[in-house]
Amino acid sequence: MSRLVLFMSFVLSLGSAAFAQSEAEVAAARLAYIAQDYATALPVLRPAAEAGNAVAQNIMGAAYEDGNGVTADIVAALDWYGRAAAQDLDKALYNLGLVYAEGREGVPLDYEKAAGYYERAIALGYHHAMNNRGFMHEKGRGGEVDFPAAIALYEQAIAQDNALAMNNLGNLLVNEPEVDEDLARALDLFRRSALSGNLVGLNNLGAMYENGYGVGQDSLAAMALYNMAATAGDTRAAINLAYELIEGDHMFRDAVEGYAWCLYGLKNAEADKLPGYQDDCAYLRDQIALAEAEAAEVMVADW
Repeated sequence: MSRLVLFMSFVLSLGSAAFAQSEAEVAAARLAYIAQDYATALPVLRPAAEAGNAVAQNIMGAAYEDGNGVTADIVAALDWYGRAAAQDLDKALYNLGLVYAEGREGVPLDYEKAAGYYERAIALGYHHAMNNRGFMHEKGRGGEVDFPAAIALYEQAIAQDNALAMNNLGNLLVNEPEVDEDLARALDLFRRSALSGNLVGLNNLGAMYENGYGVGQDSLAAMALYNMAATAGDTRAAINLAYELIEGDHMFRDAVEGYAWCLYGLKNAEADKLPGYQDDCAYLRDQIALAEAEAAEVMVADW
């Protein structure tokens, strides 16, 4: 989950021209930061942060956490996030929660702290914190697994069109034995997520069509959805597309392209997904001829 450096406007009683200009400069610097023009952004953001601008403080925290335009320094990152959080900036509270929920080098996991920061952001109405706190409840991070609490938070985030929460709740409704199955609702959630452009939602919607969950089984629709997500960079969709192209029950099987997609997913896999993808590709490799595997290696080298 990525840190957020979105801009929040503040309405102040002292609306002097000087302050308005400073706020405009921070807004422009934020855009420069997002565009990775750190040389332009940071000379504006640093003095604004030192002067107490919470948005600038939050972005400085992100800069130090990721080493963007500065030497990475998690202690400095936490300090800047903390200054913005002290002003109740929801995004800074979320970023602090994320650091402690995931851990960083020099910062051990601390689910109690993560929950506290997320809950403060939730009280301010921040839907990303709702999703992340819900996920902690779902996985029992910092306490017992609590599906009702997770679902309640996912629903709150979904009411604000949070695509990650749509996928998380959809997965519970399809896959979790302790949650009442609701394939129709899951299908709707995955569709909404996919329509928002979320790649996980596209992949999940493809899986619903592949398996005929809540909809008529349709391998071609599944392949089209997997292809859209994989082409945009989703590695799970690339693996799923590989299975369809190699083992699918349709006329569009293509072992070379299928294995190429598996290699693509493997090459770009996130660390936590790599072992599973290695098993997938080893299995699919055994289903095709040596010449097909070699051709796939040549094909994926050009992607």
